[in-house]
Amino acid sequence: MVALTATESTERSAPCRQIPHDVWAISFTSLFSDWSYEMLLPILPFFLAIDLGASPLVVGLVEGLAVLAQSVSQFISGPRLAHRIDRRRVGTAGYATTTVSHALIAAATAWPYAAALRITAWTARGERQPIKKAILADASRRVGAGRSFDLEQMFDSLGAVAGTVSAVMVVLTEGLSGFRTIFAISFVPGVVAVLLFHRLVWDRNPSASSQPDTVPRATSPAFPRRFNWFLASVAVFGLAFFNILLGLLRIGSGLIGSGGPSAVGGILVALVAYLLYSLVYTGMSYPAGVLADRFPRIGLVAVGYLLFVPVDLLFIQTPSDVIAFLAFLIAGVQIGLSDVAQSTWISRAVGPGEVGRAFGWFGAIQGVSSLGASVLIGALWTAYSAPLAFSVSAVLAMAGTALLIPVAFDSRSSPAGEH
Repeated sequence: MVALTATESTERSAPCRQIPHDVWAISFTSLFSDWSYEMLLPILPFFLAIDLGASPLVVGLVEGLAVLAQSVSQFISGPRLAHRIDRRRVGTAGYATTTVSHALIAAATAWPYAAALRITAWTARGERQPIKKAILADASRRVGAGRSFDLEQMFDSLGAVAGTVSAVMVVLTEGLSGFRTIFAISFVPGVVAVLLFHRLVWDRNPSASSQPDTVPRATSPAFPRRFNWFLASVAVFGLAFFNILLGLLRIGSGLIGSGGPSAVGGILVALVAYLLYSLVYTGMSYPAGVLADRFPRIGLVAVGYLLFVPVDLLFIQTPSDVIAFLAFLIAGVQIGLSDVAQSTWISRAVGPGEVGRAFGWFGAIQGVSSLGASVLIGALWTAYSAPLAFSVSAVLAMAGTALLIPVAFDSRSSPAGEH
């Protein structure tokens, strides 16, 4: 091994102290984009259930289909768009479509119309996600992927906090009649996100192609075996990972049904719990990034998966203010750690030219499993009981974690940084 001179060492370490321009640009875009849709997401299950008469199964189905649409779009567009020379333009269109579709839910008079708009919004989000991830990965090759992904997640989470606070203020002011106002107001920060992405992102893509498509998938190299095991774990754990909006509905409807708070009071408790979730998620961003860079092994992903089990166990209990806040606090830690750990591990598990395709496969499998989880948990809740539904989720979460064991012990396809 050749020793580095002092000058070479300084040259190599200096870039690591600086966050690239595009990482900052995408981070600010994420802040306003999340502000937009996190205004409406926490009240969406209550809007569907109270205004449009949807059951827990329908709420789960709507969200499951939305996540599936996002994932299928992400899978299809990942290898095709992630390394295009004009990916900034395509990403801008994705942000715009999400914003407009969500705002139009304010005019929905039946749940199928709201579902169609929600699915359209998340389809567009799926198209732009691989672009955003690939730009982040390309921009952060010399500074550490964990730092870039945790910064973007932190701004993303700050937007979630701002969005939830905005929703709480509208509900406090207008009560249940404020749901449609929230959907309409969400248009404003969404437009800001569109403008930021279009104007601020430079996207100096080192692997850009002027062709509409990348190399056909049939000629793409196979993923390492440990990555395939990881995808199998994602599939099983995903069946446990019900949409957080079902958790909100569990808390809100449980509190209202217990004869405690009024409808507005129960919904406000759920919104405050969701705000706590967003705050904890935000606070986890930096330490999760540090942990992901220092401990890049799959064990960090496993810890994130296992943290979902106590969330399930709390949702099994009869809802109360304490249970609501504790469940969403742990959920915030869980998702904050898992998101960064998974993104960082994936960015190291494959070669630079395969990042978009890897995130595409990851998102597609995650989306199919999410639909399965939302329908499974929603159906068990509607047909039997919420405790049974969340008990099944806990068992599946442990099974998904167990499938990470072969990833940890497969040393023949170790990603960079796991030696």
